Formats: sequence, C-alpha cells, structure tokens
Amino acid sequence: MAEASAARAHSATEGKQYGRLVIRNATVVNGRGTPAEGPVDIIIERDRIVDILKVDPIALARHPAGWQRPEGDKIIDATGMYVLPGLVDMHLHVPLDDHRVGPRGWEYVYKLLLAHGVTTARTCGFGGEETLYEHRRIASQPGGPPIPRLVVLYGWPRDGLFADAEARDMVRRFRDGGADGVKLIDPVAEQVAPVCDEVRKLGMKGGTAIHLSLSSEVDAVMASDAGVTTIEHTYGIPEAAIPGVQAFPPEYNEMDELLRFRQSGYNWIEADRYPERVLDVLDLMIENGTAWDPTLVVYEANRDLVRAKTCEWNEKYTTPALLDYWSPKPGVHASFHFDWRTSDEVAWKQKYQIWMKYLREFFQRGGVITTGADAGSLYTLFGFSVIRELELLQEAGLHPVDIVKIASTNAARVLGLDGLVGGVRRGSTADLAIVDGNPLANFKVMYGSGIDKYLDDQVTKIKAGGVRWTIRGGTVFDARALLDEVEEYVAELKSGQRRGGS
Repeated sequence: MAEASAARAHSATEGKQYGRLVIRNATVVNGRGTPAEGPVDIIIERDRIVDILKVDPIALARHPAGWQRPEGDKIIDATGMYVLPGLVDMHLHVPLDDHRVGPRGWEYVYKLLLAHGVTTARTCGFGGEETLYEHRRIASQPGGPPIPRLVVLYGWPRDGLFADAEARDMVRRFRDGGADGVKLIDPVAEQVAPVCDEVRKLGMKGGTAIHLSLSSEVDAVMASDAGVTTIEHTYGIPEAAIPGVQAFPPEYNEMDELLRFRQSGYNWIEADRYPERVLDVLDLMIENGTAWDPTLVVYEANRDLVRAKTCEWNEKYTTPALLDYWSPKPGVHASFHFDWRTSDEVAWKQKYQIWMKYLREFFQRGGVITTGADAGSLYTLFGFSVIRELELLQEAGLHPVDIVKIASTNAARVLGLDGLVGGVRRGSTADLAIVDGNPLANFKVMYGSGIDKYLDDQVTKIKAGGVRWTIRGGTVFDARALLDEVEEYVAELKSGQRRGGS
C-alpha cells in the first residue's frame, strides 16, 4: 500500500534510470579531497559510473583520429556546471503524520532533500520505522518516486535499563525487523557498551548514534570508549572536558527548555578554560574511530533569531504547519524562544566560535566529521539546511573541497555504503548532484532558491544557481521540477489556510 501511495503522490516527478546516461562537459569535484577537474564526460550505465573521459584540449589531442564523444540513451549537457557526489544528511527525522509539516509531510521532505543534491539520509528515530523501511525499499529500486536512499536507525527506549542479555536481544530484534542501526538519546550509562557491541557484532552498517545533552550521565569519553559510531550535536565533548559539572545556576531546571538552551550557550565557553582537556577528548575520539556529526545548523537560530525567521526560502517552500511549529509555544520541543535575549545570542555567538575552533582542530588531527542537519526544528528547513551546514563548516575554517568530502564520502564510509566511498570515479555507484555554478566558490549556488546574479552591466539581475539534476543510483531526478511541486504544495496549503480562516 505504501508503495502504491508513494507512486501516486510522486507521479509528476518520477525518477528515471537509463541504460546509458552521458553527462557532458562537467567539472567534477570527486569527493575524495582533490581539486576540481573538467571538462569531462561521465558515462553511467544503469546505476554505475563506467567511465569518466577528459575532454580538455590536451586529452582530445591524444585521442585517435575519428574519435567521437560518447552517446547514450540520455545526454545531460553540464556545460558550466559542477558535478559532486550525492550529499548525505546524517541526521534526519522524517515527519510521518500531518501534525508537524502538513499532509504528505514525508513526500515534501524527500523532495526538498533530493532538490538539494541529498541522495542519502540517515533517519534517527523515534517512531515510524516500519514505514521508513518501506520507503527505503522503494528507494532501492531503479526509477520511481523521489525518495533518497535511507539508512534507518531504530530509537532505543529512552531511560531504558535492561540487563546485557536483554539489551543485546533487543538489538537483534531491531536488526531482524529491518533496522540498519540504533539511535541512543541520553541513555543510562550501563546500556551503551552492550548496545554498541551488539550492533558491531551484527554488522549493522548504520552503527550507533548517540545524542547527549547537558544533563546526560554519559559524556563523549564514555560514549567513545563504549564504541558509538557517531556523536551528534554540540554536547558530550565539552562536558567531558569540564572538571565536575557545568556551572549551572541555582534556578536551573533541565525540563525548562528555555533555561536549558540558554544554559547550553555556555558549555563550550566553559570547556575552553581547559583546552588541553578538550584536546584529550578529541584525540580519544580519533583513536577510537568515533565520528562527529555536529549539526551546526540546527542551533543557529540561537545566535541570530531574526535571521532564522526571515530566510528567503520560507515564503515559497516552508509549510504553514512548520512555521507554526517553530513559533514559541509550550509543549512543543525546541519552540522555546519566549524570552530570547541579546545576552543569549552573544553567548551563542561566542559558543559557535569556540565550538568551530575545536571542530577544525578535530578535523586537522585526523578526526572524521559528517554533515547532518536535524532539520524541522528551530527554523531549519529540510534540504536548505544541509547546504547551510556546508557554509557553517566553511565558517569553521575548513576548505570547500574538504567539506564536499565530509558531506559525501566521509558519511558513506561511516555508514558502510561501499559503492559510494569512491565518490565520483569509475566503478562507483552513480549518486551525483549536478549544480548550476561552482559550489567551491560559493556554496550558496546550491540553495534551491538560487542566487541573484548580476550581468556585466552590474544592473541587470537574474536568478541562477541551484541543483539542476540529482542522481540516486543512476536514477535521474529533475531538481527544479521537485522544487516547483514543493512550491505548489505550500501555496495550496496557504490557500486552504486562508479559506479556512475566512
């Protein structure tokens, strides 16, 4: 039933796989940390890159007489465009009911992701895993509705404390049911090691992700030593470096989200008083092979709330339900900006500077970083926020070439997606994003809303940029058509809201 429903919902933007697809005149950023190269012709047969031919003047001069450009069932002219490996969103919660996003929320999310070159997403629980398994199955087939490749983590029961044997049995049952890995949120300390060990023994490629917070009894050292695959967000590392507990004010209450997010503006500030201890934590993570998925973007509203509220894409691409979800209200997670102050934003700005400093240090020492957006909360929109995460990594001091690697092949390696770890090269699975412009010069060209480009007269302004095509396993999706459908969907919801209000 889910497959039929998906096919009906997505019929206008069905992807298509070709026996032989040729992408001509592309400039390639291969995702392996080397500079861009082009022009090249990329030849894809079904789901595999079978050849990459250089077509620059030197290469053409070396071809035998009579050599002709490759032909195929489908030709994409990528002149002036850059081809990247498909991006991986390592932290996604797919809305499967109508409450948070609106009707057909999962369809809306998947279209936004693919429209921004995201070909793989790791879902991080909680609930609806069986539906996600079906979406994953549909996305594994050639052609069909626009759904990215999914890696589905099963949410571990919060505050659950089970004997080792029972915990291991639960992990096995998750695996047998279809889970690719396990997501832990603020777990009981004794639970982490057996869960991680069983996930590893079972060869669950999604691994174990852990979400820590200010009040967690587990910190990054404990989690890394226990064998977690990725540490999510901004917590756990500074807490491990601070002697004792953070300097909580007497009135602090962990269940008050305004107080919690206000206080979390200081965790990296306080940890920075002990830089050697922070570096020891980072070195331990590197030694243990623990990756860091910082999700910088999801907290950015805390350092500039007005910017977050007024992003240009909200008008066309954000549903009324999401806008309402983000507005302050009790009883809704991460909708806490009732009394957000200048002092709060100043603290978060300082926090970001320090957080980014250690993120850069982690990378330079050999640590593995991935890109997750955790979109849908705090004024972050699916797809758009993945591109913003790339910008924030550049703000942290990383080179755009390295950032493309972080956002693609790093994640593929962490998730055990062997066909994707080579990025754009012969023999790799054909997961690609074809971008109208040079993202290494300006990641903003990847936003679905495009960029304003001025012609030589410096007066005439046109819209340019955006991902033009996204290719998942050789299946081609028209990114602009996906965005057009999202825009129509949002307009319909707003129209219905106005009619309902009248």
